[in-house]
Amino acid sequence: MEKKKKIKERITGDITTSLSAIREGRSQGKSLDSPEVCESIRKLAKKIASIMFTDLKFSEKFELGDKMCAKVLKEGTLVDDMMDFCLQHKDKLPVIAPGVDVIWRFFMNGTMFSPDLSRKISGKVGFLSYGKDVLESLYDVYVNKKTIRNQVHTLDSISTTTHNMCTFCDVTISDVRAAGYLAVYLKYLKHEAVKNDFVKGVPILTAASDIMNENDASIAGNLRDVEYMIHGIEEAIQSPSGQSHGWFAFELGKIIGNLAIFDSNKKQLVKYGVLPPLVKLAKQPEEIEQITATKALAHLAFDDDNKKTFVSDTQTDVVTTLFDLARSSRYPDVRESAKGVLWTLSEQLHSSTKHADLVQELFGKKTTGHVMISYSREQRPLLLRIKQAITEAGFIVWMDIEQMRENVYDRMAEAIQDASVVLISMSYSYQRSEYCRREAAYASSLKRARIPLLVDQGYTAEGWLALMTAGDYHYDFVRKPFETKIVELIKELERRCLKGQGEVTDGVEKQEVVSQQSSQAVSSQGYSSAPCAHGDYSSSRSDNPTHSGKRAEMIKKFSALNKDQFNSWLEKQNLPRDVFESYRANDVVFLAQMKDEAPEGYYKHVMKISKSKNKMEALQLAADFTKALDQLEISEDDS
Repeated sequence: MEKKKKIKERITGDITTSLSAIREGRSQGKSLDSPEVCESIRKLAKKIASIMFTDLKFSEKFELGDKMCAKVLKEGTLVDDMMDFCLQHKDKLPVIAPGVDVIWRFFMNGTMFSPDLSRKISGKVGFLSYGKDVLESLYDVYVNKKTIRNQVHTLDSISTTTHNMCTFCDVTISDVRAAGYLAVYLKYLKHEAVKNDFVKGVPILTAASDIMNENDASIAGNLRDVEYMIHGIEEAIQSPSGQSHGWFAFELGKIIGNLAIFDSNKKQLVKYGVLPPLVKLAKQPEEIEQITATKALAHLAFDDDNKKTFVSDTQTDVVTTLFDLARSSRYPDVRESAKGVLWTLSEQLHSSTKHADLVQELFGKKTTGHVMISYSREQRPLLLRIKQAITEAGFIVWMDIEQMRENVYDRMAEAIQDASVVLISMSYSYQRSEYCRREAAYASSLKRARIPLLVDQGYTAEGWLALMTAGDYHYDFVRKPFETKIVELIKELERRCLKGQGEVTDGVEKQEVVSQQSSQAVSSQGYSSAPCAHGDYSSSRSDNPTHSGKRAEMIKKFSALNKDQFNSWLEKQNLPRDVFESYRANDVVFLAQMKDEAPEGYYKHVMKISKSKNKMEALQLAADFTKALDQLEISEDDS
């Protein structure tokens, strides 16, 4: 304990000294590329990097690093001035000024620890695009081996910075993608000079793997690259420094996990032999090592052949390792992540005499329930607006607001087994999340009603998410006005499920809901952690016995209308008498009940009512008739 205290005090003192020197130089009017200030920034970057080489635990390293970066962020306008300084040198590319080089080194080291620094960089107008421009300007000299030292440093620093931003602050992934880095990284990876030199290639592959698409994934991660990562994980685990050629084992495991997101890679990665090193990584004592390994295994487990390999592999014994973590890991997130992989394998495990009882022990619970929003936390603000609007419209909503620490998959099972409608919040981060995929896949396997929402600017579904939602109508909350789409969404929900009523118990609102789909529900989650400790249930209490009684009496009176009275009602609703000449009042009452209880059948029927071949005219008549069903009132004259 005393040793750790001294380490923290020494690093804090060194960083405070560097900041003081920077502050003093700037107060004297010296620029950021003056020898004195530039050297102080270099020392600052080096001291922050040194945190990873101390004897502290990883969790302690990240905590200390975040604290030190917070000191830098509080240093007036220093970070903004650093970015402005780099932008001022854009016209001089591919020449890299010494000040630019050391600033990117600081960003590279700081973004490993500080999500706030990542957000600061991401939020600076034009800065991420500038970083991409630097990489483009260095391409020719880099692949032709004509770069000078600080150019190589800057290229490595920028690619590592974007990797750190995407890894340790996932809300910046969309910004990195939008800045155009992927095309540049892929350009580097396709060149023979990079392909044939994995020392050069793996760092760039690392950065690309954070933001690549399904179509790009197949060109990345060749056998030599993967063998380099496999060897690196095993060597880093054995090394006293915890590193192999500058890579920590969890970093290499994260790259494998990124490549495993894509279906085109899953089978090949297992054939290349990634399971043994991932299992070794999962058995390491630190949380970041265990969670990285289980997440990589989670992505690999979505392939049917890989599932069989997982369950039958007695040499590596993946399943036993996952059960051990699910039951006894010190870290709640790891326990739930391991349970998630086992849940994906549950069908195969139930058929296994060795593992069937253990699966039942983990996943035996069922409950009742609600309507739900499945989402990635990057889009949380927009989804919270949608949730509020749906709730105010009278629906019961299950949405994971916090992050669950215990019994995540019990909670997920309770939700999924009980939803009437699942809102799939489609985004780049949703597609990449093994948790979101597991959630959507389980809901699909239970044949839950599904409504896709587009919630990510510029995102086009591909891979598993495109296949799952093909043919579904997508509610676009990015390119269309929110007010327009939320009205449409609520109308669709009204077609698919009834509104509910709830009561609050122990701070969690519980409801009972009737649905034509049978009661079923789904949960929601962000990319890099587990869902909340309890779902957030909410509904408005618009239904009441008095209202229901009046509705029943109204329907009874309407059913008794004779032909003349029924025709009078048609005229008041502006419905064409010739179309409904064969209908009785009783038939309309039946359709009104069908609309609420079996909406899919109702809408198939109502679209055929019109005799017109014009689809728009048929739709308009269907809309008018559907609206009229909510107004079955009759006047004294009609009765």
